Amino acid sequence: MKKMPFTPEGVQAKQKEVNALSIEERLKISEYVANNPVEFISENFELSDEQQSYLKELETVDLRITGFSLASGFLGQIPIEMQDTTPPSAFASRGKKKKELSTSVSTSTNPQTGSTTVTGSVIIKWTW
Repeated sequence: MKKMPFTPEGVQAKQKEVNALSIEERLKISEYVANNPVEFISENFELSDEQQSYLKELETVDLRITGFSLASGFLGQIPIEMQDTTPPSAFASRGKKKKELSTSVSTSTNPQTGSTTVTGSVIIKWTW
């Protein structure tokens, strides 16, 4: 897969790329991102050294919640927004960023057809 810019447009392009894959391939990617969110983000998005450093320093609970949220978005093909609004080089001078994560996922199954519909969104924002 191709690396995308770490912008809202880059995240949408990456999701479009993943959404085009088969359910089996999306399941593999979802399992990978759930267990390795930092590696997935690093491998799929163009990040500055400061952004890489920040991601690697996230606490385990934060990493897991981020990974599971992204996995839900990719597997369910629901909109994912990720954005770092921190100006370049501000990370080193100001310390830790504030991370906001909002996940809303709903599933419903049609009892007659057995088909499942997934709706919701995943929003992750790094800011000061």
